[in-house]
Amino acid sequence: MKSCSIHDLLRLALPFGTKLLTGKSGLNRHIEHAVSLRATLPAFPTLRGGELVLMSAQDALILDDNLTLSRVIKRLGDVPVAALGVVGPVDDEAIALAIDADMPLLRLPPSTVARSVERDVLLQLDRPELQLERRAAQLYSELTNQVTNGAGVEGVMCTVHEATNRAVAFYNASGELRLQYGSRPAPAVFAALRPRESGRPPLTATDGHAMIVKMVGKGAMMLGYVAIGGMRLEEWDDLAVDRAAFALALELSKQQAVQAVEARAGGDILGALMNGAPVDMGLLQEQALELGYDLQRPHLALLIVPADSATAVDTIHARLQHHLQTQHVGAPYVVRDSSLLCLYPEDAGSGRSWDLLRALSSDVPISAGISAPAFNAGGWQHAASEAQQALTLGRQLFGPRSLTSFVDLHVYRLLFELRTSTELQRFHQSILGALVEYDRRHHTVLLTTLEGYFDTQGNLREAAERLLIHRNTLLYRLRRIAEIAGIDLERTEDMLALQIALKAHRVLGLPAANGSNGSNGHAAISATNGFDKTAHR
Repeated sequence: MKSCSIHDLLRLALPFGTKLLTGKSGLNRHIEHAVSLRATLPAFPTLRGGELVLMSAQDALILDDNLTLSRVIKRLGDVPVAALGVVGPVDDEAIALAIDADMPLLRLPPSTVARSVERDVLLQLDRPELQLERRAAQLYSELTNQVTNGAGVEGVMCTVHEATNRAVAFYNASGELRLQYGSRPAPAVFAALRPRESGRPPLTATDGHAMIVKMVGKGAMMLGYVAIGGMRLEEWDDLAVDRAAFALALELSKQQAVQAVEARAGGDILGALMNGAPVDMGLLQEQALELGYDLQRPHLALLIVPADSATAVDTIHARLQHHLQTQHVGAPYVVRDSSLLCLYPEDAGSGRSWDLLRALSSDVPISAGISAPAFNAGGWQHAASEAQQALTLGRQLFGPRSLTSFVDLHVYRLLFELRTSTELQRFHQSILGALVEYDRRHHTVLLTTLEGYFDTQGNLREAAERLLIHRNTLLYRLRRIAEIAGIDLERTEDMLALQIALKAHRVLGLPAANGSNGSNGHAAISATNGFDKTAHR
């Protein structure tokens, strides 16, 4: 029979959750045999040294009320046993006595049966290949219990980490790191990895560390990747990460099924409120509460669309689900052919809806319109209309990746309602018509200059810097604008008319001076990092 270190037994034979209470130096202590407490006195068979002694503190007291844990440690101190494993409470006195006796002390999980542990340790010492198979089966059973009991991906990964004493990581199907336990190899190594297949990826600057990656699911059902890292990875590590991949596939499939059901139910609730048909609000509220939605809270309508033709609504849908889960927010939504409408619960001033949209836009290119708060479900239909208006105006005014709040549109909302009015078109023509025509004929940028001037509230130095021109050039252009438009830039009424006409110019969708459909002026000056200024409240 071979010997085995306590470190090896913690990985391969002792129950998951076993803790060494007397310091890491005991991990290297070698075990040559295992014995457990007998049902009759004497409490243990003849001990010759090198044994792992296993006992239940409660069973010891039943056998002899003098067999407290402290007394057992003192008695075993006279024999060179290798370590003591205890089921039950372990007090500070017992730990101190074990340290004084140089006896590694292990606390086993409360449900442990000492005889079963004895059998596993002896099998590890005598037939390690058989114990490895048993251990893999035990781990898979433990992981599926985690899935059944709702521990989630976190529970699965934590269990694998404890079972292997290795760093483990979970990646989504795109290869993005989502969860990590353990610090060796360094977190940066896991963060830099972008897995694409199972295997042992080449690593650099890892001080001898290696990594094993397994796919979670396959083909169309590929759900992510799980990785394990450390020095001198062994067969057990490979088996453990393999079982983790199976358990994670179960967990993620379960999550997808639950999310699909909840999404359909949430969509049904949302549809019932949006189609204008009479509904029983009391019954609907009860159904919503069962799904985690409170229809009595204020909600914002978020209308989200792809910002380009390469982005699928299904991709946005998957990322929205992820971010709602991360925020622990229940929000009903419905997916349409080319858009996604979500009613997001938000108390005044929290800003979490903006956090959600910014996180979503960092994942995929989107454009979104955000309504004013609807203070009860009866206002959801109107909120959806506001979100649509904000989306339409935002894309037209600020570009395809804008996140635009209806509340922030101010005068644009009025102009949007008047966009088909002949009177608005006449007003626009009377104020800006000459400037638009002049820019078209002479390939100048007087409209852009005027927008830049207004964007800085008439600050000549700042406007010149933004427009990348000299201050004297700006003054010359402003004089030309006044001459061509026939207005006085010193008159408050003329300045107000100009600002309203410029906003009408955008709402009417007239081409800007450089033919870019209005994107060269205000939006170009205001936009930063893909967000228009309405996204930075």
